Amino acid sequence: MTAVAGPSHSTLHEAETLSDDALRDLLAYPDSLRQPRLRANFIASIDGAMTLDGSGRKLGTPTDRRVFTRLREVADVILVGAVTATAKPYTDIQLDTDAQAWRLAHGLSTVLPVAVVSSRAVIPPQLLHNAVAPPIVFVSATANAASRRALAESGACVRELVGGQIRAAALKDALAELGLNRVLVEGGPTLFSRLVSDDAIDELCITTSPMMVAGPARRIASSVEHVAIRMQRRGILLGDDGTVIVRWVRP
Repeated sequence: MTAVAGPSHSTLHEAETLSDDALRDLLAYPDSLRQPRLRANFIASIDGAMTLDGSGRKLGTPTDRRVFTRLREVADVILVGAVTATAKPYTDIQLDTDAQAWRLAHGLSTVLPVAVVSSRAVIPPQLLHNAVAPPIVFVSATANAASRRALAESGACVRELVGGQIRAAALKDALAELGLNRVLVEGGPTLFSRLVSDDAIDELCITTSPMMVAGPARRIASSVEHVAIRMQRRGILLGDDGTVIVRWVRP
C-alpha cells in the first residue's frame, strides 16, 4: 500500500494483495448514510471508448471483473436503465456465502435487488422471474396504465414518479423511501448521462482497460450542453494485468 501525495489523500493499492473482504472494506459506502449515494461504475479503453465491437465486456479484465463483483456486494441496489437491463447478468444475481456474511456484519440485506428505470414501464420479462429479489421498477406517471398494472401484477415493486421524463431528484426520493441509500449505477450511458446532467452522481469508479480500440464507440456520458462536476481522487487499484481502477468522489 503506497500513499499518493496530493490534496485528495488518495491511496494506491495492488489488487492482488487484497483479500475479497479487504476489497469490500475498501469499497464500502460511508457509514450512516441519510440519503441515497449514487456511485457509478464504468469501464473504458485507454483512448476513451466504452465498448469494443459494441460490448463493454470485451474491454474487461480479470481485475475489473473481480472489483465489479465486490462493488455489487457492498451496495443496497443496482440501478440500470431499461435497455441495459436486457443484459443476461441482471436475471439472477447471486451473492456467495462470504459476501452474505460481510453484508450481514455491515447491516446490509443478504439479497441484492435490481432497480430498473423505465419511463414506459417496459422491462425484460426474464427479470420478473426472480422470486428471491423481485425487481424494482421506476416508471413515469405518463406510462401506459396497462403496462404499469401488468408489472405490479407480476410481483415487481413499481414506483410511479412524477413527470413524463424521470429526473434524478424524483428517483433519489423514491430510493430513499425504499431505504436504498447505497446505489450502484451500472448504466447504460443514457441513464448515466441523465444523472450527470442532473448533477446527481456522487462517485465514479472508472476502470481503464489496458487497450486502445479507436472506432466509433461512445463516451460513458454525453449531453447537449457541457456539464462539469468537480471530483477528487480517493483510491487507485492496480492489477497485474495492466488494469487501472480509480475511484472519484465529490469533494
